[in-house]
Amino acid sequence: MNLKSLFNIIFLVSGVFALQSQEIKVKAKIDSIAIETGDQTWLNLSVEHRKDLVISFPEVKDTIIKGIDVLRVNSIDTQISNNKIIATQKVLITAFDDSIFQIPPFIFRYGNDSLYSKSLLLSVASIQLDSAEIAKIDTAQMLQVFDIKEPIDTPWTFSEFIKRFYVHLLIILGVAIVIALVVIFIVRRKKNKPFIKLPEKPKEPAHIIAIRELDKLKTKKLWQAGKEKAYYSQLTEVIREYLENRFHIATFELTSHELLDSVKSKNLLEGELFKKLSQTLSIADLAKFAKLKPLPAENDLCLKNAYQLVELTKVIQTIQTNPIQEANNQINPETIIEEKNSE
Repeated sequence: MNLKSLFNIIFLVSGVFALQSQEIKVKAKIDSIAIETGDQTWLNLSVEHRKDLVISFPEVKDTIIKGIDVLRVNSIDTQISNNKIIATQKVLITAFDDSIFQIPPFIFRYGNDSLYSKSLLLSVASIQLDSAEIAKIDTAQMLQVFDIKEPIDTPWTFSEFIKRFYVHLLIILGVAIVIALVVIFIVRRKKNKPFIKLPEKPKEPAHIIAIRELDKLKTKKLWQAGKEKAYYSQLTEVIREYLENRFHIATFELTSHELLDSVKSKNLLEGELFKKLSQTLSIADLAKFAKLKPLPAENDLCLKNAYQLVELTKVIQTIQTNPIQEANNQINPETIIEEKNSE
């Protein structure tokens, strides 16, 4: 490419950009270019362009330049006229320094290009008092010093007190509750009492527990699976727990021989029932400690002995009512609970 062709291309691009620039007009204007400190005035930004063009307004932040503050930025107002778009934006500004400010051009974006408005001047002057008004003010009155009034002492209402000190009251209440709980815990601990006493669950009768556990053992079919030792261990445990709950004697700390001696000395079981208990414990000891495998009939017999022991020694609760009240079809509120051994 020769030098002449390059100049032609540059000239053509410059012409297109100049043409587009002529079709876009950007403008910045201040309503009042001279204000007093603290006064407000509007800064007006506008752009005029064809409908098919997209122009971006400059981003206005909290300050225009140092010394000129932005109070409010209105939204962009758009009008269409003669196939052209006229967009305007108003920015409310103020200044508190006595000075003349030069506002640099605002930049409008058009694609990758930038369009600049003209720079602006804003004169800010300090407030001048009218001498005629000053003369009207009595000098003595200006220099007069007044005492500061004492604060009015008004009583606090309950709601005001709560609103003012509710946080402190909550803290004090929380600390008091914690201290009370600690004291209660220490006192109850010294007396070997639980910190929170839960209601005790009513204990089931001894025979109910025993029958349930014997039924479970029967369902497991341990000796049928060749687990005689486990079978007799669980069977004797059920028997010992029943005797302990029913007759209130320590059974788990005793050997089988010591347990039988204790039952016999206290005359807790009759002759035949005592023999069946002795038979069951003897077979169980042989199966557990001597690795003896009892016959199926013996396994079944020991379980039946345990059931019979529970059934013949269980506590039966009966309710007796007053016959006179019963005749009058009234319910007796007082009942007598009797414990007796079934024979």
